[in-house]
Amino acid sequence: MAYTLFINYALAFLLSFLVSGNNLSANAGGAAVGSRSIDYKYAIAIALLGYVLGLWLQGTYMKANVVSGDVAMVAMAVTIVIFIIGESMRVPMSLTGSLYASLVGASLAVGHILGNAAFVLGYWLSLPIIVMLFSYLLYKSLSVFSRISFKYAGIYRALSIITVFLLSFSFGANNLGLIWALLSFSYKGMLLVIAGSILGVLLIGWRTLYRLSSGLFTIGSLTSFTVQLFSFIAMEIGTLFSVPMPVTITTSFGLVGVGAAHRFRIINLRYFNELILGFIVSIIIGLALSYILIKVI
Repeated sequence: MAYTLFINYALAFLLSFLVSGNNLSANAGGAAVGSRSIDYKYAIAIALLGYVLGLWLQGTYMKANVVSGDVAMVAMAVTIVIFIIGESMRVPMSLTGSLYASLVGASLAVGHILGNAAFVLGYWLSLPIIVMLFSYLLYKSLSVFSRISFKYAGIYRALSIITVFLLSFSFGANNLGLIWALLSFSYKGMLLVIAGSILGVLLIGWRTLYRLSSGLFTIGSLTSFTVQLFSFIAMEIGTLFSVPMPVTITTSFGLVGVGAAHRFRIINLRYFNELILGFIVSIIIGLALSYILIKVI
């Protein structure tokens, strides 16, 4: 028991490190820094504050994902392996998506199904359409004011910075809360997740921040605000119902909605397709590999 607990804490620390660093771009850099609304140093500071407060205040909302020690251990180990494979092949993988899929696969192997699995699947399938539609409608509505007066550009820039905090807060509650749930919401587990997150942002976050902000799209402050707002709303709703939310995918579909208003001129469709492919592949591998490992062990 003590041996499993030690391994789980070590895996949770590493996973917090990877999840926080890998998703910093979606929470702070990809939209806000990409639109020149805020300097990346301030974006990192705001994102870290959001991470910690979100985990502390709403992390326990992910209680539907609490599992046994062995299931948690296998799920986290499989997720880390998937991330390493994706990095070696230069294919972006969804850490949160693969972690939840691994939890489902490992749980099925021990004769149990996560109670929220059906709801999570339905939410994931409906989310792209919802986010794209509302992002498109809001952007088209607000862009009218931008054409009337330049003063609205400053307002959208300020709103974009605010949504950096909001999205980071929900990320801390949702993605980091999911990892904390695998440690049964222990106080030591929360401190471990926070420490791993801070190191992940400071050591590897800058790389993913640059990658998404410069590689996927070129945007303005209105686009930044629109994308981050609906990503925050989608993630916050997911958190309330214990639904793990892949933030990069959510943000990307918001960009597609805004991109539709520009006839997709602001979107790097090749990189977007890689994101979607990586998301699907990581889920399939996570589900299958965790199931097999539990059966073998």
